[in-house]
Amino acid sequence: MPGMTVAEEVRTLRVTLGENTATFGARWRKSGRTVESWEQGLREPDAFVLEAMRKLAARTTKKAARVK
Repeated sequence: MPGMTVAEEVRTLRVTLGENTATFGARWRKSGRTVESWEQGLREPDAFVLEAMRKLAARTTKKAARVK
């Protein structure tokens, strides 16, 4: 998501999916606390997880566009 910080990207994707931090964390095999620290900009997800999140965001965006 161009122009966003990693923290904003993580939060935007989680909210778009309608998941709380615990559920979203479980998706990536992380704790809800870890997701909170990503969203606060205190830490960043591993490069592999971040790339997977970006791919999920792209698929989610395409799917939402088709529904409209």
